[in-house]
Amino acid sequence: MNRRSVVRTVGVGALAGMAGCSSPVGDDDEDDDDEDGENEDEEATDATERDDTEPDEPDLEGTFRVATTESMVVGERAVGEWIKEAFEEEFPDAELQWTIPEAGLDHYRRRAEQDAEIDADVYLGLTPPDLAGLDADLASHSLFRELGADRLPTTERIRDGLEFGDPSGRVVPVGVRYSCLWYDESELDGPDELSDLLDDEYEERLLAPRPDRSDAGLAFLLWTVEAVGDDGYRRYWGDLEENGLELVDDWMASTTAFADGDRPLTVGYSTDAAFAEREGWEIDDWELAFPDEQGYETPIGAAVFEDAEKVDLAYDFLNFLLSSDVQAAFAEHHSAMPALSRAFLELDEPFEETAAVPSDPVSVGYDRLRSDLERWVDEWAETIAE
Repeated sequence: MNRRSVVRTVGVGALAGMAGCSSPVGDDDEDDDDEDGENEDEEATDATERDDTEPDEPDLEGTFRVATTESMVVGERAVGEWIKEAFEEEFPDAELQWTIPEAGLDHYRRRAEQDAEIDADVYLGLTPPDLAGLDADLASHSLFRELGADRLPTTERIRDGLEFGDPSGRVVPVGVRYSCLWYDESELDGPDELSDLLDDEYEERLLAPRPDRSDAGLAFLLWTVEAVGDDGYRRYWGDLEENGLELVDDWMASTTAFADGDRPLTVGYSTDAAFAEREGWEIDDWELAFPDEQGYETPIGAAVFEDAEKVDLAYDFLNFLLSSDVQAAFAEHHSAMPALSRAFLELDEPFEETAAVPSDPVSVGYDRLRSDLERWVDEWAETIAE
C-alpha cells in the first residue's frame, strides 16, 4: 500500500495554510547538508546509519510492537483496541501488538543498562518527567532515537505553544493534560490561589494523589514547586498536611473518592468531568478551579526506541496518532486534551462542554526536571514522613 495514505487522511493539504505552528521534533532544514555532498559515505549522519531517512520501499509488514501504560489498553472504555483496529485497517499488512511492562518505563531503563534487547518499537504514554528521569539515569545512552522531522509532516498540525521540551527531538506530543482542582460547589467555594488551600475553610477538605506513585500527584507537586519555589515547596506541603490533606495512591482513587463525596475538594485533571460523565457519575455540583488562572501542563508523547525493528511503521504510527480521528478518539477514551490545533478537530459535545484549558499553563522545563526531579520527590517524601 502507499505509505502516504495515512498522511492524506489527516489533511496534509491543509498544512501549507498553517502559520505559526512549530515542529517539536527538530529542524527540517536541508540547507545544513554538505552542498557538494563531499565525504557523504565517510560522514553519514546518525539518521542515515539508523535507516531513519525515507526509504524508496518502506517496510510496512509484520508485527509492530507498542509499549504503553495499562490505562491505555485495559478496560472497557480504553482507547487501545480502537487504535489497534484503526491502525491495522490503515496498514493491512501490519499487526499492532500492545505490550504493558509490569515495571513500566523502569523495565526498559534496566534493559538499556544491561544492553539487553528491547521488545518494542514505540513507547506511547511518555511524559516530560518520564523522559528526564530516564535521561538522568542512563546518562550518555538514550533509550529513544532522535526523530527525522521530514518523516513527520503531521507535527505541523500540533497547536501553538505545546512543547514536550526534549532538546534532542525524540518525542512527538499526542495529547496533554492540565492539572486543576475540582470542588463540590454545594459545600464550599473554590480557591482563588494555591495558598488558599492552607486556610481554615479547606481544613480536612483536600484529597490529592501521591506524587511518588502517580503522574497526577507528581504534576501537582511540580505545580507547587513552580508556584512557591524550590525553597518553599516543602514548607507548603508541610502546611497542607497540617491542614488535613489526605493522600491517596493515584488519580483514580482521588477522583472516585471525590465523586463518592468523601471529600469536597480534589486534585485532578481538567478533563475529569468528561470522564465522569462517560462513567455515568453525577457531576451537577462539580466545579473546576484553576488557582491564579494556572494549571500544570503535562504533555503525553510517543517515542521510537533506539533499537526499533519496524522503523518505517513506527514513523507512520506517529503520523497516525496525530490524525484527526485518532486525536478525537484519544480525547474521548483517554481523557486527555488533543495535541492538534483546534482547526483540525471535531470533538464530541460532552467533551467540548466540560474540558477546559487554563489561561496560564505552567510547567517545569527539561533541564530542571533532569537535575532536580528525584530530589524534589525524595524531599517531598521526607516532609510528609516528618
